[in-house]
Amino acid sequence: MVSPVHPVDDQAAWGDEVTAGNVFGPVLVSPTLCDRLDALAERTGVQAGWLTSWSKEMRDAIQPFPGRSWPTIADEATWYASGPRWWKLTALEAWLDEHPDVTAVCWLDDRLKNPARAASVRRRLASRRVDGLVAAPDIQAGLTPEDLTRIEEWVGARFPDPA
Repeated sequence: MVSPVHPVDDQAAWGDEVTAGNVFGPVLVSPTLCDRLDALAERTGVQAGWLTSWSKEMRDAIQPFPGRSWPTIADEATWYASGPRWWKLTALEAWLDEHPDVTAVCWLDDRLKNPARAASVRRRLASRRVDGLVAAPDIQAGLTPEDLTRIEEWVGARFPDPA
């Protein structure tokens, strides 16, 4: 779980969540989640990155937190005034323009709960021939073990570990 709010009825999904900092309220983080996300980012062929309204300073103030070494694809301050389209999609497409070798994108964002927005992202990725997994974690729960298993399976099918 990476969530700036407490889960409903204090039922945490991972069972090992700790209060890791305070951003808009206490931030609950699962060390297990951090370890699994960081392990995914270490797989051959995988490049993890941040496309978030949380600043680097906000992320750095939280411990534990996944992705300490991940680059920032874009930040809100730079891209927010990018026009009528959602700033994150505009920023991702600019990043994809700079990385034409990218064939798959897994995008996790609670703002993708909006079905029209998620469908737009899927269409834009498909128009670039980029295989996309678009997922919207519940804002109250953050990424759950089930969410991460789905992501690990998706990544594993596209970027198998050399054995």
